[in-house]
Amino acid sequence: MILIAALAAFVLSSAAEAQEPQKRRRTRRPDTQATTTQATTGPTTTTATTTAATTTAGAEEKKPHYFAVTNAVVHTVTGPVLEGATVLCRDGKLVAIGREVRLPPECELLDARGWHVYPGLVAVSATGIHGAAPPEHTTDVFSLSMLSAAAGGITTALSGNEAVKLTPGAVDDMIVRKNVFFNLSYTTNNPLERRRLRKDLQRMRHYLRDLRRYEQVKDKEKDAKPPDKEWIKGRFEDYRKLLSGETTAIAAADRTQELRDLADLAQQFGFKLVVRGAFEGWLVADELGRAGVSAIVTPRTRVPLDERYSRPTGATIENAARLHRSGVTLAVVPAQTGVSPGGLGGRDLLHLNMEAAFAVRGGMTNDEALRTITIDAARVLGIDDRVGSLEVGKDADLIVCDGDILHYMTQVHYTVVNGRVAYDKSKETLFAHIRPEGKPEVPVFDDQWPRRLQWRQ
Repeated sequence: MILIAALAAFVLSSAAEAQEPQKRRRTRRPDTQATTTQATTGPTTTTATTTAATTTAGAEEKKPHYFAVTNAVVHTVTGPVLEGATVLCRDGKLVAIGREVRLPPECELLDARGWHVYPGLVAVSATGIHGAAPPEHTTDVFSLSMLSAAAGGITTALSGNEAVKLTPGAVDDMIVRKNVFFNLSYTTNNPLERRRLRKDLQRMRHYLRDLRRYEQVKDKEKDAKPPDKEWIKGRFEDYRKLLSGETTAIAAADRTQELRDLADLAQQFGFKLVVRGAFEGWLVADELGRAGVSAIVTPRTRVPLDERYSRPTGATIENAARLHRSGVTLAVVPAQTGVSPGGLGGRDLLHLNMEAAFAVRGGMTNDEALRTITIDAARVLGIDDRVGSLEVGKDADLIVCDGDILHYMTQVHYTVVNGRVAYDKSKETLFAHIRPEGKPEVPVFDDQWPRRLQWRQ
């Protein structure tokens, strides 16, 4: 009888263990786990992670993701330059910037070792990075163009008519803003089209005026009727959004007369306008500034003086500087907006930050030129509340460079998008041919490239 009772107790105990295998195994696991990456040349990255405590229901609690760049020269763009500072991010947002920032124990660290930290660059015109609309469904996030743009420090670009983040290897949180611009067709060569545009805008302005008047009196006057809106469709709906301030117009214009007419149109009807090109903007800079017009320019545009006219014409490298002094918000783009290894640092001078450097050649200061590819470029796109500068509350998009971003020899070593490293130069082969800082230059022998041709007589 005793033997039978013992056997029954053993069977019941085994059945209980079979029913709760996961619970028993979980109690034997260690509570924490820490991993540290191996130190590398340049800034070092250290990651410390701790498993979240289990809730009463047994589910793991989701903890915030912290990322910090320490010991850096931080260029906030809208504020002072901070040396030996720390930038702390939480879940893709900037939460602290300064010299005495307390870091949480569970924080991914990147020691910049005195290198420079800038906001991610904003390209208001870029091709070949993202796919056609919608970019979140058509973009190849593993493409060479995406990697090349990140290697050039670009974190946000205009794709079609959408402001899109560069997220190599992921599509999460890619879209920043949709329907950025309304494409305004306006040219001095078509007077009928110009006349129709002004007539349509005048009609829409009258409608909005009547609508505001109705909103003011509808509670007092019972017989008040709203204005007819059945005709507001197609282009008139676009005009409604434009005059209501819901969107920004963009127009291609280069010559003085076109720029002057567009500035007058924007000032008369009170809408936001961005002109693209504007190589003769320096001749009407004050008029553009008074009208509140923004501009997308290429400082290195070369258009010679037209000798058929007695007035000044053509382009000048001082165009960007003169527009800026007149109060025009500027964004700079290179002549070739396609992104490829042939257009980034280490190859040639056809990339975004070098175009801003040529604006310095034309008379802008370094700080002013930096704004044309960061905060002012973001303002042109209407996304300056999220990107373009290093400020608490904005998106954690930044780059870590080994020098001044406007210097042609400066290399981007880390590109961070939404608080996560999207590009690490030490782990990519794109610019492996460029020697790291501090390493001696490889000697060049006479029998190696570049060869010196010796002409024989």
